[in-house]
Amino acid sequence: MGHEILFFRRRKPLFPCAVTPRSRRRRIVTSAALSLSLAAASAPISASLLDHANEQYGDGNFSKAIRLYQKAVRAGENRTLCYFNLGNAYFQIDSIPQSIVYYRATVDEAPDFFRGHLNLAIAYYTLEDMGSCIASVSRALELEPSNKKALLIRAASYRRAGALPEAIIAFERLFTVDNTSPDVIIALGEMYRDLDDFETASAWLRRYPASGNNMRYVRAMLAEMYEQRGVLDKALYYLLKAREADVADRWLSLRICQLHERSGTPRVALEEAKASLLLFPDFGDLALFAANCAFKLEQWGEAEHFYELARSLGCAGAAAGLENVWEVRNAGARRHADDATIP
Repeated sequence: MGHEILFFRRRKPLFPCAVTPRSRRRRIVTSAALSLSLAAASAPISASLLDHANEQYGDGNFSKAIRLYQKAVRAGENRTLCYFNLGNAYFQIDSIPQSIVYYRATVDEAPDFFRGHLNLAIAYYTLEDMGSCIASVSRALELEPSNKKALLIRAASYRRAGALPEAIIAFERLFTVDNTSPDVIIALGEMYRDLDDFETASAWLRRYPASGNNMRYVRAMLAEMYEQRGVLDKALYYLLKAREADVADRWLSLRICQLHERSGTPRVALEEAKASLLLFPDFGDLALFAANCAFKLEQWGEAEHFYELARSLGCAGAAAGLENVWEVRNAGARRHADDATIP
């Protein structure tokens, strides 16, 4: 019997953190595992050619495999399998247009071959031909309506094409089939946010599982959305939660300080900045924030200290801040001297 090589290789992510095809998957199954009836080899020599081609493919010798698959076709071997495996091999050597030629030949030979349509869609996606990708993956979904990989490719293609309403429908369909994918939740939250549907976006993002690897990103996104709407207490809550998920992110600490100041609590902001500088002593932007905050609170000693620190870290604006501190101090000293001379 002939063999079908099932492969998927990661090229471009379908969306951030998405589940994408495995890297150079080389598992070989017999044609009996296919959902369509493929004829067995009619001659021993062509069967051995196909087997040899599969061995070369499995060893990563894709150019040799291509030559052997082409010989197998000429020898009368099962053309559907040979065309499909030729498409796979050309894909592996980054000859995507050639892979498309053979995937199309595959589905012309076997119109109901699900994997032929699926791999054709992946190849179109790689070339960013979203229209052709959507058409191919839609045909695949006619054959297997609940296939998660095909649903993902269709949803991601609509999103890449900028068709957000259609992408949302496709991702929500995917979620009904696989409600365990955190990345689908993020994608839906991002798209509803981009459509300015804050309520639906935040509802999706709050469904993100605590065990997910992108909890920091989700909480920071929620914080930004609430901050844009002026709901500063919730924005601060999600920023603090985001920092719990990634304590090494110094920019989160700076944003927390800035949000405290924006909320009308500059003293809390200054204390937060001082505590964060103990963790990130070389963070110039945070030192400059602390200096500006201390200046507004008229705490000249701390302002001078943090401006000096920011200047040593090469932070623009620190030198001007120091001059302002010195000017205020000198002005105060002059007033004090003038008061002392009054009879």
